This record gives sequence, C-alpha cells and structure tokens, in this order.
Amino acid sequence: MNRGDRWLLVLPLALTALGVVMVYSSSAILGITRYQDPNYFFAKQLFRAVLGVIVMLLVSRVPLHRLERLAPALILVGAGLLALVGVAGHMSNGATRWLRLGMLTVQPTDVGRLTAVVFLAWWLKRRPPAEHGLVRGLFPPLAVVGGLAGLILIQPNLSSATLLALTGFGMVFLAGAPLRHLAVPLGVGAVVGAVTLRTHPYMMERVETFVRFLGTGTLDSRGSGWQLDQSLIAIGSGGWFGRGLGGGLQKYLFLPEAHTDFIFSILAEELGFVGVTALLVLVGLLLWRGMRATARAGGPFAFLLAGGLTLQIGLYALVNLAVATGLAPTTGLPLPFVSYGGSALLANMAAAGVLYRVSAANDEREALARQRWSRETP
Repeated sequence: MNRGDRWLLVLPLALTALGVVMVYSSSAILGITRYQDPNYFFAKQLFRAVLGVIVMLLVSRVPLHRLERLAPALILVGAGLLALVGVAGHMSNGATRWLRLGMLTVQPTDVGRLTAVVFLAWWLKRRPPAEHGLVRGLFPPLAVVGGLAGLILIQPNLSSATLLALTGFGMVFLAGAPLRHLAVPLGVGAVVGAVTLRTHPYMMERVETFVRFLGTGTLDSRGSGWQLDQSLIAIGSGGWFGRGLGGGLQKYLFLPEAHTDFIFSILAEELGFVGVTALLVLVGLLLWRGMRATARAGGPFAFLLAGGLTLQIGLYALVNLAVATGLAPTTGLPLPFVSYGGSALLANMAAAGVLYRVSAANDEREALARQRWSRETP
C-alpha cells in the first residue's frame, strides 16, 4: 500500500465525499415528500460510501496475476447476473435493470461492465488482434462484449450498452487492432443502435428533442425537454459562486432525478462556477493518473486493464456532464462517484482499487530495476 499512486485512492475518496454531501443537499426535499425523512437518501449513500471504501481497499490488495486467472469466471458471473435480470429482475420506470437479493438491490449492468474489462484484458493479452487478424483476433472478444451489451440492451438500457461497446472498442484499439478492422464492429453497432431507437419511441423522442435543441435552441419545456430545461435553469442560476450549499431551488421537485442523473446541475446551482471547476479538476486529475498508470504498466494485461477502466470512468463522466448541459440526449447514466446509487459507486470504487494495484505493480517493477542497476553499478 506504500508504493502505489495514492492519488488513485485520494481522488475517488474526494469525489465520493463530495457526492455524499450533494446527495444530501439534492435529495432532502424528495426524502421528505416521498418517505417523510429528509435523511433517507443521505443515510443510504453514506452507508454505500463506507462500503465502497472497504471494497476499494480490499481490491487494491488483490494481485494482478490472481485477477487475471479469475477473468473467465468473472465474465460468467457478469453474464449470469445480466441474464437473471431478464427472468427475475425488478422493474422500475418501465425498465427491468435491478435484482433484489434480500435487503440489497443490485444493478448487474455495473458488474457486467467491470467483468467485461477484466475479460478483454485477459483475452487480448493472449490473442493480440494485430497477430491473429479480424476473424480469430477481433471477432471473439467483441462477440462476448456484444452479448453482454445485448443483455443490457433488452432491459432496455441503450446508453449503458453503448458505453460498454465503446469501452470494448477502445480496448481493442489499445491492443493494436488495425483501424480497417474496427470499421466492421463500428458499423454493426451503429445499425443495432438505429434499430433500437426505431423500436423504442421514447428513446427516439429524446434524440429528436436533442437534435431540435441543437438546431434551433428551442425546447419543449413542458414535454420531452422538461428535464433539460430545468437542468439548464439550475446551471445558469448558479453564477460564479452559486446560491450556497443547500440553497438551490430546482431540487424542490422541479428537476427530476436531481440526486442521480442530474446531480451536476444541483452542484452547479449551489456551488457555482467555482464548484463546477473544482469537480472537473478532480475528475480530470483522476483520469490523468489513470492514464499515467496505464502508460507505465509493465505488461499487456495490466496495460489493457488500467486503460479499459480509465476509459470507462471517463466515458460515464463525459456522457453525464454532456446530458446535463444539453450536449447529448437525455439518458440515465450516473456521474461516477458523485451520483446517488449503490452498484455504480461500488463498481467505480472497485475500479479505483484495481487502478491503484496496477500503479503499485508499476512502482514495484521500477524499484526492482533501480536495485538491480545499483548492484551492477561499481
């Protein structure tokens, strides 16, 4: 624990602490309205944050070679949980994305996206696409990722399925796949996405609202554009220093999902430009340290593992921020470490633990190299 990049532990902790505070501020009114308890969501998120810290520290001690050996079993667990959702999943807001295990509610999508990264790193280390070609090197791992994405897609959850596919695409690119080979899965993914939009009218309506907003700057503020309109009002009213922590108005049931998908908007309203800048700096530093650990990785498995996890966290952050600011169609993706939610927070804390483990292995390798150099130098 003394040799890794401690920023990969400190930054997730800072973001999680900020998230707990903002969850309380953004959800107290909803807690009173729905459960007669202003601390309802805060207490749950605080417990999850403590559990997340434990998960991060435990995972950070798992040797990479052990994680590599477990990769085939982990992907089976992830696929099994996603398949189980289709059979015994809990439905909410028209989607079946959760499993109830006693007192716990788990979203298998978050398990699946983590296990997919570990599996891809394991597979691509053994069968580099540049050496095995399109059919033997590229199709098998992308077929596995496509299968997981398909299980997520039927929930339905187009946004999470798309980001999982993009993560797989990015990891294959990092593994050295020729660009001409990547055009095939990219085209297949585009076709699947178009068909999904055509068969799900509410998804198409969100895309049409987004395109209309980009083209004309107008929103159906009483219809499909309600969330974005309220989000922009919250962000715009924050000014330089915000209304003050707890002083936001949009959380008074104007902005739906204020503590989950649109927590960035409440943060912007209450903490202003200064608070938003601090958040972006924390996220940017975490991604930089993750990329640094990736670049310094001593082997292909560690390189692909760290690269895939960093890419995944970055994609989720980018899409969430883009949705809140009107730069992407409205969708239900959390802001990593900050938004309310248990499975997503635990998955991201586990990813941070793995990134720290990769950085620790890097430093151990460099320390051994320095020792050998000092012994060989007269």
